[in-house]
Amino acid sequence: MAELGCAQEYRAVVHWRGGSRPFTSPGVSALTSVKWNRTVNDTSEATIVIATGVAGRECCGLLGQIEPYVHELSLYRDSELVWQGPVTRTVENRTTFTVEAKDVTEWLARCVNTTLLRYLSTNPADPMHGGPVQEIAETIIRLNLETTGFSSGPDWPVMLDYIVRDDDTVDTFFEKDGSDNASVWIVPILQILDDELVTRGLEYTTVGRTLILGRPQTTDDPAQARLTLEHFAGDVQITRDGANAATLVWVTNQNDQEITGTQFGVSGVISPYYGRLDTLIRTQAEGLTAYDLWQIARASYNGRNPVPTSLSIPEGSSLAASAPVSMRQLVPGVRLDVVATDMCNDLSQPYRLSDVDVDWGDTGEKVGVSLVPIGDPFTGDPP
Repeated sequence: MAELGCAQEYRAVVHWRGGSRPFTSPGVSALTSVKWNRTVNDTSEATIVIATGVAGRECCGLLGQIEPYVHELSLYRDSELVWQGPVTRTVENRTTFTVEAKDVTEWLARCVNTTLLRYLSTNPADPMHGGPVQEIAETIIRLNLETTGFSSGPDWPVMLDYIVRDDDTVDTFFEKDGSDNASVWIVPILQILDDELVTRGLEYTTVGRTLILGRPQTTDDPAQARLTLEHFAGDVQITRDGANAATLVWVTNQNDQEITGTQFGVSGVISPYYGRLDTLIRTQAEGLTAYDLWQIARASYNGRNPVPTSLSIPEGSSLAASAPVSMRQLVPGVRLDVVATDMCNDLSQPYRLSDVDVDWGDTGEKVGVSLVPIGDPFTGDPP
């Protein structure tokens, strides 16, 4: 059975862009602090602090040559690569040298889209055909990174070979091309994922250099582990919050000024237990069809029925070393089941891992996690 265990050491390596050719590595003894995280639908960050007096003059000289976006930071938990991404900032004072970095989705935040976003074709031979939203996301990334007219070469950040997909069963048809059907949306690639594709059911995260384009897990998906309160060191917080609960999710492009010629989409299950509990989402996006609005409602429904009960570990607490889940399995988005029978909330339910926060230093390693409710799969039909 897998076990989280406790890291014996962390090793930091600064690579040239691409993550394979080393530039420098401070000795383990010179690392005074290592912090890194994993998250879903956002860019994670990492920070290392190096004692320059321990690192030595030669290493110190190389540290001074680290260049943001030329070099990348890689973190190894014992021998396992757990985090990697471009250096974004360095800070030096009289005794320490700090390196800050973001995961590989930062490359997508710093690359502006130059492709037409018109994924309406039903022809599989058309590279811009409709399909699972995860496939569309990969196609947008691939077409932009393979373009050589605005970069030093194809796939300059070395990402395309490290994309993994977990496709949805529902096809997406997506366009953002203006009233002339031929305009390019000039925004960063990551904004396209955040504003248009996450709302349609995309879920992205990174592990090491791997970019995972997935989907929200449901109760139909297997759990990576089953945790009890014995697997948490320190306090836990169980929160039952009705603010995000809903039996029906409505999405409309209607606004207060103009209500004619607008549409709506709705997803959910009528509940005799809660009665009618609606959530309304307004979108100002242009050119949305009824199918688009239904997709947004479907993606927004997950985890709202029943009333979501979230579980988090406050600062200072962590997963115990005996937790039956490896660091490799702690991928944001996966399902983890939790049982808590000796609290007022008699809890036994599936969760989705949303965040992993790791802090390593003189006192050892602390691994914090945040878990959000997971929902049943939506089985309704599109309009």
